[in-house]
Amino acid sequence: MTMPGTVRAAQVLFFVMAGLVALGVVLSGDPEKAGAIVGASFPVIVGFVCALRFGNSGPGNRTTAIVFASLMIAVGFGAMGQRQPAGLVELVFGIVIVVLLSQRQSAEWFRRIRS
Repeated sequence: MTMPGTVRAAQVLFFVMAGLVALGVVLSGDPEKAGAIVGASFPVIVGFVCALRFGNSGPGNRTTAIVFASLMIAVGFGAMGQRQPAGLVELVFGIVIVVLLSQRQSAEWFRRIRS
């Protein structure tokens, strides 16, 4: 059984967000700013770890990914409230990931019988 497009798209979005966080840390140039980026991006980092396991994990991983994508939405709103444009990216990605993982195809993928 191949991974549905909805799950693959959510996985790719988590990978892209993690890449953007890594890029922000590298380009920050200041250890204090880098630490702030990592701290604010904790939901992205946990979501990335969940996405790594999408191929062989169960429904608990899907639920965890949805919870941390929801936290991405909250962090995105907070960043936008502080007039940080990166907050919009995190907000939009979080919304799209929640929608993708909430679809029936996604739920069926995580409930499938694994050999």
